[in-house]
Amino acid sequence: MEAPAPSEMHPRRERGSAAVIAVVLSGLLAFLVAAASFGLFRGTLHFGCSWGIGGEWGEDGTWSCGDGIGFVVVAVGLGGMSALLLFVGVLTAIARPSPLRATAYIVLATVSLGWVAWWSFYGATSYSGPRPEGETGAGLWAAAVLPGLALCTLGLSAGAAGAIARRRWSPIAVWTGVGLIVVGTAVQPGIGVATLVSAGLLVAAADNQPLRR
Repeated sequence: MEAPAPSEMHPRRERGSAAVIAVVLSGLLAFLVAAASFGLFRGTLHFGCSWGIGGEWGEDGTWSCGDGIGFVVVAVGLGGMSALLLFVGVLTAIARPSPLRATAYIVLATVSLGWVAWWSFYGATSYSGPRPEGETGAGLWAAAVLPGLALCTLGLSAGAAGAIARRRWSPIAVWTGVGLIVVGTAVQPGIGVATLVSAGLLVAAADNQPLRR
């Protein structure tokens, strides 16, 4: 009696169970750090806030933020997109591991980074009223968000190259990329709700792909 083929013994593994685990774990981590997004948008980028000086605002001026509407906008805008990408990522794992599936995961990871970049820039620049002397929304964004985002982008680029190339060095490139994304998130935890999702999707892109020489 012939032994069953590996694909018959482990049919589910071919469908990318590790990809599902990577996506789900990244979603849990993103949820754990999601509260930092509120601090970034309200406390640093002053989204939904206004600035004044003199009178009740004080001699040096101060920022005043309204009720929780801004929190809802941030939660829906960032959290909603991350949840959608995670859902699509889990569905993508149904397909067999292939270069096409890896590319799909990389596209999803790129969308996640691009979305938090756009949202944070919008949050920093949407206020059109007076500001403290010398301060600009774009300047705030560049100082607070850009360093961490740049590291995450570098990490995604390195990891994506490894996942697509499928060479012997690919696992090193992928995990180096994931490490850079984690470091970038540590630099600015407020973007973690999206960047950690990108990290999980990057790991999923490299799942169970045969390496080429």
